[in-house]
Amino acid sequence: MKKVYVIGLGIGNLDYMHKKAWDTIKACDCLIGAKRMLKDFQDLNKQVYECTDAESIRDYINNSNYKAYGILVSGDSGFYSLSKKVTGLLKNNVQIENIPAVGSLQYFASRLNISWDDIKYVSAHGRSLNIISNVIFNKKTFILTSKDFRPENICEILTGKGLGHLRVSVGENLSYENERIVEDEAAIIAKMKFDSLTAMIVHNDDFISADEGYGSIKDEEFVTGKVPMTKREVRTVSIGKLNLKGNYTVYDIGAGTGSVSIEAALKLYDGTLYAVEKDTEAAALIEKNIEKFKTYNIEVIKGTAPEAIAGLPNPDACFIGGSSKNMDEIINVVLTKNPHVNIVINTITLQSLNEAVRCMEKYRLDDVEIVSVSVAKSKKTGNYDLMMGQNPIYVISGKGSGALL
Repeated sequence: MKKVYVIGLGIGNLDYMHKKAWDTIKACDCLIGAKRMLKDFQDLNKQVYECTDAESIRDYINNSNYKAYGILVSGDSGFYSLSKKVTGLLKNNVQIENIPAVGSLQYFASRLNISWDDIKYVSAHGRSLNIISNVIFNKKTFILTSKDFRPENICEILTGKGLGHLRVSVGENLSYENERIVEDEAAIIAKMKFDSLTAMIVHNDDFISADEGYGSIKDEEFVTGKVPMTKREVRTVSIGKLNLKGNYTVYDIGAGTGSVSIEAALKLYDGTLYAVEKDTEAAALIEKNIEKFKTYNIEVIKGTAPEAIAGLPNPDACFIGGSSKNMDEIINVVLTKNPHVNIVINTITLQSLNEAVRCMEKYRLDDVEIVSVSVAKSKKTGNYDLMMGQNPIYVISGKGSGALL
Protein backbone atom coordinates (compact mmCIF):
# COMPACT_ATOMS: atom_id res chain seq x y z
CA MET A 1 0.00 0.00 0.00
CA LYS A 2 1.20 3.53 -0.79
CA LYS A 3 2.32 5.62 2.17
CA VAL A 4 1.39 9.29 2.45
CA TYR A 5 2.97 11.58 5.03
CA VAL A 6 1.34 14.93 5.74
CA ILE A 7 4.28 16.90 7.06
CA GLY A 8 3.92 20.14 8.96
CA LEU A 9 6.79 22.47 8.08
CA GLY A 10 6.19 24.60 11.14
CA ILE A 11 6.16 28.32 11.66
CA GLY A 12 8.22 29.09 8.54
CA ASN A 13 11.88 29.20 9.50
CA LEU A 14 13.22 25.70 8.83
CA ASP A 15 15.34 25.92 11.98
CA TYR A 16 12.14 25.05 13.82
CA MET A 17 11.58 21.81 11.90
CA HIS A 18 12.26 18.71 13.99
CA LYS A 19 14.33 15.66 13.01
CA LYS A 20 11.32 13.41 12.36
CA ALA A 21 9.99 15.80 9.72
CA TRP A 22 13.39 16.14 8.04
CA ASP A 23 14.01 12.39 7.99
CA THR A 24 10.54 11.71 6.55
CA ILE A 25 11.00 14.26 3.75
CA LYS A 26 14.35 12.69 2.84
CA ALA A 27 12.75 9.22 2.73
CA CYS A 28 9.84 10.20 0.43
CA ASP A 29 9.90 9.50 -3.29
CA CYS A 30 7.64 12.43 -4.17
CA LEU A 31 7.00 15.79 -2.48
CA ILE A 32 3.72 17.66 -2.94
CA GLY A 33 2.88 21.22 -1.94
CA ALA A 34 2.98 24.90 -2.79
CA LYS A 35 5.89 26.27 -4.78
CA ARG A 36 7.26 28.25 -1.83
CA MET A 37 7.42 25.06 0.27
CA LEU A 38 8.94 22.82 -2.38
CA LYS A 39 11.79 25.20 -3.20
CA ASP A 40 13.31 24.69 0.26
CA PHE A 41 13.90 21.02 -0.61
CA GLN A 42 14.92 21.23 -4.26
CA ASP A 43 18.46 20.11 -3.44
CA LEU A 44 17.09 16.69 -2.46
CA ASN A 45 16.26 16.03 -6.14
CA LYS A 46 12.87 14.50 -5.38
CA GLN A 47 9.98 14.13 -7.80
CA VAL A 48 7.69 17.07 -7.06
CA TYR A 49 4.05 17.94 -7.73
CA GLU A 50 3.22 21.60 -7.20
CA CYS A 51 -0.36 21.67 -5.93
CA THR A 52 -2.47 22.74 -2.94
CA ASP A 53 -5.87 21.46 -4.11
CA ALA A 54 -6.97 18.42 -2.08
CA GLU A 55 -8.91 16.69 -4.87
CA SER A 56 -6.08 17.14 -7.37
CA ILE A 57 -3.57 15.77 -4.85
CA ARG A 58 -5.79 12.73 -4.29
CA ASP A 59 -6.05 12.09 -8.04
CA TYR A 60 -2.30 12.48 -8.52
CA ILE A 61 -1.48 9.99 -5.76
CA ASN A 62 -4.09 7.50 -6.99
CA ASN A 63 -2.77 7.68 -10.57
CA SER A 64 0.99 7.60 -9.94
CA ASN A 65 3.19 4.77 -8.74
CA TYR A 66 5.51 6.12 -6.06
CA LYS A 67 5.77 4.29 -2.77
CA ALA A 68 6.03 7.24 -0.38
CA TYR A 69 4.58 10.72 -0.80
CA GLY A 70 5.23 13.74 1.39
CA ILE A 71 2.51 16.40 1.39
CA LEU A 72 4.07 19.58 2.75
CA VAL A 73 1.80 21.91 4.72
CA SER A 74 2.58 25.15 6.52
CA GLY A 75 2.40 25.34 10.30
CA ASP A 76 1.15 22.32 12.21
CA SER A 77 -0.59 19.62 10.16
CA GLY A 78 -3.51 19.53 12.62
CA PHE A 79 -4.15 23.28 12.87
CA TYR A 80 -6.25 24.87 10.08
CA SER A 81 -4.36 22.78 7.58
CA LEU A 82 -4.85 21.16 4.18
CA SER A 83 -4.25 17.91 6.06
CA LYS A 84 -7.85 17.64 7.26
CA LYS A 85 -9.35 17.51 3.76
CA VAL A 86 -6.57 15.44 2.21
CA THR A 87 -6.74 12.86 4.99
CA GLY A 88 -10.49 12.52 4.53
CA LEU A 89 -10.12 11.98 0.79
CA LEU A 90 -7.28 9.45 0.98
CA LYS A 91 -7.93 7.49 4.16
CA ASN A 92 -9.46 4.45 2.44
CA ASN A 93 -6.84 4.11 -0.29
CA VAL A 94 -3.45 4.65 1.31
CA GLN A 95 -1.64 4.48 4.62
CA ILE A 96 -1.50 8.00 6.08
CA GLU A 97 0.64 9.49 8.82
CA ASN A 98 0.39 13.09 10.01
CA ILE A 99 3.58 14.64 11.34
CA PRO A 100 2.98 17.69 13.54
CA ALA A 101 5.15 20.77 13.93
CA VAL A 102 5.59 23.98 15.89
CA GLY A 103 2.81 26.21 14.57
CA SER A 104 2.13 29.93 14.76
CA LEU A 105 0.02 29.67 17.92
CA GLN A 106 2.69 27.91 19.97
CA TYR A 107 5.50 30.05 18.62
CA PHE A 108 3.71 33.39 19.09
CA ALA A 109 2.64 32.53 22.63
CA SER A 110 6.24 31.61 23.47
CA ARG A 111 7.50 34.92 22.08
CA LEU A 112 4.98 36.74 24.29
CA ASN A 113 5.90 34.53 27.27
CA ILE A 114 2.28 33.49 27.81
CA SER A 115 0.58 30.09 27.97
CA TRP A 116 -1.75 29.08 25.17
CA ASP A 117 -3.82 26.41 26.90
CA ASP A 118 -6.58 28.96 27.61
CA ILE A 119 -6.60 30.68 24.20
CA LYS A 120 -9.58 30.55 21.84
CA TYR A 121 -8.17 30.18 18.33
CA VAL A 122 -9.88 31.08 15.06
CA SER A 123 -8.87 31.63 11.45
CA ALA A 124 -9.85 34.18 8.81
CA HIS A 125 -8.48 32.05 5.97
CA GLY A 126 -11.30 31.18 3.56
CA ARG A 127 -14.06 31.25 6.17
CA SER A 128 -16.46 33.69 7.78
CA LEU A 129 -15.36 34.88 11.19
CA ASN A 130 -17.40 36.49 13.96
CA ILE A 131 -14.72 38.68 15.51
CA ILE A 132 -16.87 40.42 18.12
CA SER A 133 -18.46 37.33 19.67
CA ASN A 134 -15.14 35.51 19.86
CA VAL A 135 -13.46 38.44 21.58
CA ILE A 136 -16.19 39.28 24.11
CA PHE A 137 -16.56 35.67 25.29
CA ASN A 138 -12.84 34.86 25.65
CA LYS A 139 -9.97 36.22 27.70
CA LYS A 140 -7.50 35.63 24.88
CA THR A 141 -8.40 35.14 21.21
CA PHE A 142 -5.75 34.03 18.71
CA ILE A 143 -6.57 34.96 15.12
CA LEU A 144 -4.85 33.74 11.98
CA THR A 145 -5.34 36.74 9.72
CA SER A 146 -5.65 36.75 5.94
CA LYS A 147 -4.79 38.98 3.00
CA ASP A 148 -8.26 40.54 3.04
CA PHE A 149 -8.69 40.52 6.83
CA ARG A 150 -5.53 41.94 8.34
CA PRO A 151 -4.89 43.05 11.94
CA GLU A 152 -5.71 46.67 11.14
CA ASN A 153 -9.09 45.62 9.67
CA ILE A 154 -9.92 43.51 12.71
CA CYS A 155 -8.91 46.27 15.13
CA GLU A 156 -11.01 48.77 13.19
CA ILE A 157 -14.03 46.51 13.78
CA LEU A 158 -13.22 46.24 17.49
CA THR A 159 -12.82 50.00 17.80
CA GLY A 160 -16.12 50.62 16.03
CA LYS A 161 -17.88 48.44 18.63
CA GLY A 162 -16.40 50.31 21.58
CA LEU A 163 -13.57 47.83 22.18
CA GLY A 164 -10.72 50.03 21.02
CA HIS A 165 -9.21 49.92 24.52
CA LEU A 166 -8.45 46.19 24.35
CA ARG A 167 -4.79 45.19 24.24
CA VAL A 168 -3.74 43.49 21.02
CA SER A 169 -0.54 41.60 20.16
CA VAL A 170 0.37 41.27 16.49
CA GLY A 171 3.07 38.98 15.15
CA GLU A 172 4.29 39.65 11.61
CA ASN A 173 6.63 37.33 9.68
CA LEU A 174 7.01 35.16 12.77
CA SER A 175 10.32 33.24 13.06
CA TYR A 176 11.91 35.05 10.09
CA GLU A 177 14.72 37.61 10.22
CA ASN A 178 12.23 40.43 9.62
CA GLU A 179 9.94 39.29 12.46
CA ARG A 180 7.97 42.15 13.99
CA ILE A 181 5.89 42.01 17.16
CA VAL A 182 3.68 44.96 18.09
CA GLU A 183 1.54 45.32 21.22
CA ASP A 184 -0.86 48.22 21.74
CA GLU A 185 -4.53 49.12 22.09
CA ALA A 186 -6.84 48.04 19.26
CA ALA A 187 -7.57 51.69 18.39
CA ILE A 188 -3.84 52.28 17.80
CA ILE A 189 -3.28 49.03 15.88
CA ALA A 190 -6.20 49.98 13.60
CA LYS A 191 -4.10 52.86 12.22
CA MET A 192 -1.06 50.69 11.41
CA LYS A 193 -0.23 48.55 8.37
CA PHE A 194 0.85 44.92 8.40
CA ASP A 195 1.89 42.24 5.91
CA SER A 196 -0.54 39.46 5.09
CA LEU A 197 1.61 36.87 6.93
CA THR A 198 0.47 37.77 10.45
CA ALA A 199 -1.17 36.36 13.55
CA MET A 200 -2.68 38.26 16.46
CA ILE A 201 -3.97 37.82 19.98
CA VAL A 202 -6.72 40.01 21.43
CA HIS A 203 -6.61 40.24 25.22
CA ASN A 204 -9.91 40.88 27.04
CA ASP A 205 -9.69 40.65 30.83
CA ASP A 206 -13.31 41.83 31.07
CA PHE A 207 -14.67 38.95 28.96
CA ILE A 208 -18.14 37.45 29.42
CA SER A 209 -18.00 34.17 31.30
CA ALA A 210 -19.88 31.26 29.71
CA ASP A 211 -21.74 30.89 33.01
CA GLU A 212 -23.55 34.19 32.41
CA GLY A 213 -25.52 32.65 29.56
CA TYR A 214 -27.09 30.04 31.85
CA GLY A 215 -28.87 32.39 34.23
CA SER A 216 -31.61 34.99 33.99
CA ILE A 217 -31.19 38.69 34.70
CA LYS A 218 -33.26 40.49 37.30
CA ASP A 219 -35.59 43.11 35.82
CA GLU A 220 -34.12 45.85 38.01
CA GLU A 221 -30.65 45.24 36.59
CA PHE A 222 -31.65 46.67 33.22
CA VAL A 223 -31.47 50.35 32.37
CA THR A 224 -35.13 51.23 31.89
CA GLY A 225 -37.28 54.22 31.04
CA LYS A 226 -40.90 54.53 29.99
CA VAL A 227 -40.44 51.86 27.34
CA PRO A 228 -42.24 48.51 27.97
CA MET A 229 -39.98 45.62 28.98
CA THR A 230 -40.48 41.87 28.72
CA LYS A 231 -40.41 40.65 32.31
CA ARG A 232 -37.95 38.07 33.64
CA GLU A 233 -40.19 34.99 33.77
CA VAL A 234 -41.65 35.65 30.32
CA ARG A 235 -38.14 36.19 28.92
CA THR A 236 -37.07 32.81 30.27
CA VAL A 237 -39.95 31.00 28.57
CA SER A 238 -39.66 32.96 25.31
CA ILE A 239 -35.90 32.55 24.90
CA GLY A 240 -36.22 28.86 25.73
CA LYS A 241 -38.72 28.48 22.88
CA LEU A 242 -36.21 30.03 20.43
CA ASN A 243 -34.03 26.90 20.79
CA LEU A 244 -30.86 28.92 20.37
CA LYS A 245 -27.45 27.60 19.40
CA GLY A 246 -24.22 29.47 20.01
CA ASN A 247 -23.59 30.40 16.37
CA TYR A 248 -27.12 31.55 15.52
CA THR A 249 -28.12 34.78 13.82
CA VAL A 250 -31.12 36.10 15.76
CA TYR A 251 -33.65 38.90 15.23
CA ASP A 252 -35.39 40.65 18.13
CA ILE A 253 -38.14 42.70 16.48
CA GLY A 254 -39.70 45.40 18.61
CA ALA A 255 -36.80 45.07 21.03
CA GLY A 256 -37.97 47.72 23.52
CA THR A 257 -35.38 48.11 26.28
CA GLY A 258 -33.42 45.16 24.90
CA SER A 259 -34.04 42.77 27.79
CA VAL A 260 -34.69 39.79 25.47
CA SER A 261 -31.81 40.87 23.22
CA ILE A 262 -29.36 40.96 26.12
CA GLU A 263 -30.28 37.57 27.57
CA ALA A 264 -30.34 35.92 24.16
CA ALA A 265 -27.01 37.47 23.14
CA LEU A 266 -25.34 36.05 26.25
CA LYS A 267 -25.96 32.60 24.73
CA LEU A 268 -24.56 33.52 21.29
CA TYR A 269 -20.85 32.90 21.88
CA ASP A 270 -20.28 32.72 18.11
CA GLY A 271 -23.41 34.44 16.83
CA THR A 272 -25.00 37.85 16.31
CA LEU A 273 -28.28 39.36 17.43
CA TYR A 274 -30.05 42.18 15.58
CA ALA A 275 -32.25 44.30 17.85
CA VAL A 276 -34.81 46.06 15.65
CA GLU A 277 -36.55 49.04 17.24
CA LYS A 278 -38.36 52.00 15.69
CA ASP A 279 -38.56 54.17 18.84
CA THR A 280 -35.57 56.47 19.35
CA GLU A 281 -35.80 56.43 23.15
CA ALA A 282 -36.01 52.64 23.21
CA ALA A 283 -33.04 52.27 20.83
CA ALA A 284 -30.99 54.48 23.16
CA LEU A 285 -31.91 52.24 26.10
CA ILE A 286 -30.79 49.17 24.18
CA GLU A 287 -27.41 50.82 23.55
CA LYS A 288 -27.05 51.57 27.27
CA ASN A 289 -27.88 47.98 28.20
CA ILE A 290 -25.42 46.65 25.64
CA GLU A 291 -22.74 48.76 27.27
CA LYS A 292 -23.73 47.61 30.76
CA PHE A 293 -23.78 43.89 29.96
CA LYS A 294 -20.89 44.01 27.42
CA THR A 295 -23.01 42.24 24.80
CA TYR A 296 -21.32 43.85 21.82
CA ASN A 297 -22.52 40.99 19.62
CA ILE A 298 -25.81 42.93 19.37
CA GLU A 299 -26.41 45.24 16.41
CA VAL A 300 -29.11 47.87 16.98
CA ILE A 301 -31.21 48.42 13.86
CA LYS A 302 -33.30 51.58 14.05
CA GLY A 303 -36.44 51.24 11.97
CA THR A 304 -39.70 49.40 11.46
CA ALA A 305 -39.91 45.78 10.34
CA PRO A 306 -40.18 44.33 7.79
CA GLU A 307 -38.37 47.14 5.93
CA ALA A 308 -35.64 47.32 8.60
CA ILE A 309 -34.74 43.62 8.30
CA ALA A 310 -34.65 43.42 4.51
CA GLY A 311 -30.86 43.73 4.24
CA LEU A 312 -29.90 41.73 7.32
CA PRO A 313 -28.25 38.28 7.24
CA ASN A 314 -30.68 35.38 7.21
CA PRO A 315 -31.95 34.53 10.71
CA ASP A 316 -31.87 31.19 12.48
CA ALA A 317 -34.33 32.44 15.11
CA CYS A 318 -36.68 35.40 15.36
CA PHE A 319 -38.40 36.88 18.41
CA ILE A 320 -41.30 39.27 17.78
CA GLY A 321 -42.11 41.38 20.80
CA GLY A 322 -43.77 44.16 18.83
CA SER A 323 -44.87 44.07 15.22
CA SER A 324 -46.40 47.55 14.68
CA LYS A 325 -49.36 45.77 13.05
CA ASN A 326 -47.04 44.20 10.46
CA MET A 327 -46.93 40.67 11.86
CA ASP A 328 -47.96 38.92 8.65
CA GLU A 329 -45.45 40.85 6.55
CA ILE A 330 -42.66 40.26 9.09
CA ILE A 331 -43.23 36.51 9.22
CA ASN A 332 -43.39 36.38 5.43
CA VAL A 333 -39.99 38.09 5.09
CA VAL A 334 -38.38 36.03 7.84
CA LEU A 335 -39.56 32.75 6.30
CA THR A 336 -38.43 33.89 2.86
CA LYS A 337 -34.95 34.46 4.28
CA ASN A 338 -34.92 31.10 6.09
CA PRO A 339 -37.79 28.63 5.54
CA HIS A 340 -36.72 26.71 8.66
CA VAL A 341 -36.40 29.65 11.06
CA ASN A 342 -37.55 29.35 14.69
CA ILE A 343 -40.18 32.01 15.49
CA VAL A 344 -41.44 33.13 18.90
CA ILE A 345 -44.13 35.80 19.33
CA ASN A 346 -45.23 37.56 22.53
CA THR A 347 -48.68 39.14 22.64
CA ILE A 348 -50.91 40.65 25.31
CA THR A 349 -54.22 41.18 23.50
CA LEU A 350 -56.54 38.51 22.16
CA GLN A 351 -56.58 40.27 18.80
CA SER A 352 -52.80 39.93 18.48
CA LEU A 353 -53.01 36.33 19.65
CA ASN A 354 -55.56 35.58 16.92
CA GLU A 355 -53.34 37.23 14.33
CA ALA A 356 -50.32 35.23 15.46
CA VAL A 357 -52.25 31.94 15.28
CA ARG A 358 -53.61 32.84 11.85
CA CYS A 359 -50.07 33.54 10.60
CA MET A 360 -48.81 30.22 12.00
CA GLU A 361 -51.58 28.43 10.11
CA LYS A 362 -51.20 30.49 6.93
CA TYR A 363 -47.47 29.82 6.67
CA ARG A 364 -47.79 26.20 7.80
CA LEU A 365 -45.31 26.34 10.64
CA ASP A 366 -44.38 23.12 12.42
CA ASP A 367 -44.39 22.41 16.16
CA VAL A 368 -46.72 25.31 16.93
CA GLU A 369 -47.32 25.90 20.65
CA ILE A 370 -49.35 28.51 22.51
CA VAL A 371 -48.45 29.13 26.14
CA SER A 372 -50.26 31.50 28.46
CA VAL A 373 -47.84 32.81 31.08
CA SER A 374 -49.49 34.26 34.20
CA VAL A 375 -47.03 35.48 36.81
CA ALA A 376 -47.68 36.69 40.34
CA LYS A 377 -44.76 37.99 42.41
CA SER A 378 -44.65 38.63 46.13
CA LYS A 379 -44.61 42.15 47.54
CA LYS A 380 -43.91 43.00 51.17
CA THR A 381 -46.72 44.90 52.93
CA GLY A 382 -45.97 45.35 56.62
CA ASN A 383 -45.51 41.89 58.09
CA TYR A 384 -47.25 40.20 55.17
CA ASP A 385 -46.30 39.06 51.68
CA LEU A 386 -48.94 39.73 49.04
CA MET A 387 -48.91 38.12 45.62
CA MET A 388 -49.24 40.80 42.95
CA GLY A 389 -50.40 39.57 39.56
CA GLN A 390 -48.90 40.73 36.24
CA ASN A 391 -50.69 40.89 32.91
CA PRO A 392 -50.89 37.42 31.33
CA ILE A 393 -48.69 37.03 28.23
CA TYR A 394 -49.23 34.67 25.31
CA VAL A 395 -46.08 33.01 23.97
CA ILE A 396 -46.63 31.55 20.49
CA SER A 397 -43.83 29.52 18.96
CA GLY A 398 -43.26 27.53 15.78
CA LYS A 399 -40.67 26.45 13.26
CA GLY A 400 -40.68 27.02 9.53
CA SER A 401 -41.58 23.83 7.70
CA GLY A 402 -39.51 24.63 4.63
CA ALA A 403 -42.65 24.95 2.50
CA LEU A 404 -42.43 27.41 -0.39
CA LEU A 405 -44.35 30.63 0.25
